[in-house]
Amino acid sequence: MSTFLLEKILHTDSPSGNEKEIIDVIKDNINPSAKIITDNLGNCIAYHGTTNDDYKVLIIAHCDEIGFQVVKIEDNGYIRFRPIGGVNPTYLPGSCITILNNNNKVTGCISYVPVHVQSKKKNFELDYNDLWIDIGTTTKEDTENYVDIGDYISLNNGLFHSADGNHIFAKGLDNKLGVYVLLEAFNALIQKNLPLSLYISATVQEELGCRGCKAVINKICPDLVIVIDAGICGDILTQIESKFGVVELGKGPGINYNPTNNLNLNKIIENIAVENSIPFQRTVGYQTNRGTENAEIQTLLDGIITTHICIPVRNMHMSHEICNIKDIHSSIQLITKTIEHISCIDNKEDIFIPW
Repeated sequence: MSTFLLEKILHTDSPSGNEKEIIDVIKDNINPSAKIITDNLGNCIAYHGTTNDDYKVLIIAHCDEIGFQVVKIEDNGYIRFRPIGGVNPTYLPGSCITILNNNNKVTGCISYVPVHVQSKKKNFELDYNDLWIDIGTTTKEDTENYVDIGDYISLNNGLFHSADGNHIFAKGLDNKLGVYVLLEAFNALIQKNLPLSLYISATVQEELGCRGCKAVINKICPDLVIVIDAGICGDILTQIESKFGVVELGKGPGINYNPTNNLNLNKIIENIAVENSIPFQRTVGYQTNRGTENAEIQTLLDGIITTHICIPVRNMHMSHEICNIKDIHSSIQLITKTIEHISCIDNKEDIFIPW
């Protein structure tokens, strides 16, 4: 594992619709022997064809993160904003942010009324009308020197490690972890000259409804797709309903068993994990038929063989998400070993047919 590359990815700002910064990092860290293209939505695609160009395997990880957008600048210089992706406003007061203006990056803070003078409300919750961004200006004209309507905004609360060194706390682990696993696995695999055409894609705008992956599928027309994304952790003090298919930190990536995942492919991946002593977790995923890129991909074209490998993450869609470094390493191993195994299967066209 390259800790330097992982932290470089985690320090990027990539709110849905403005993923250029992380795409540039991805391009710079793909093995030079691969061919790289970018489509009209901004998806980054890399591929490495060997002896069998007829069978295409695609690994996907979305590179966008939750964020915000400037919608109004008040007369006193404060900024009104809206969410990009699913972000509960109640979590946000006091969070540091970065506004991605064309001319520069502007830091600020999401503000709210101090606790001393808040009105007493039962079942207290905020909405975005209660919040504003403060960048230290005092007039609309002053703010407009730094910020434009429509500017994208990222959370910016820093990155740190746990006392035992086993955990990372950072924004955007969903799904920058998947991007890192994607790169590490791909760069290792293309050195093996496997008998298949191997593609990867860092997709955009997943948080807005899995938009980018659809364009990638139409462009590549893959035979098999493995999606890497974050998975919701249930190892917290509040009980999460079992129907959401929760996973736990430190116990390996989750293999999703639900209708959007090919059962035969899942069995192969699980067997590979067992044979190679790679820790994993069986899970049913967040929902039965939507909410992930593989759910969207499965029904495209003539129907696509797909599955979803999830990396456990706590505090999903909050200012600091939490992961276990061992799960990252296990995910890289599992993806790499799976692709190696698939490349050796002779009857690829038949083995993954459900029945």
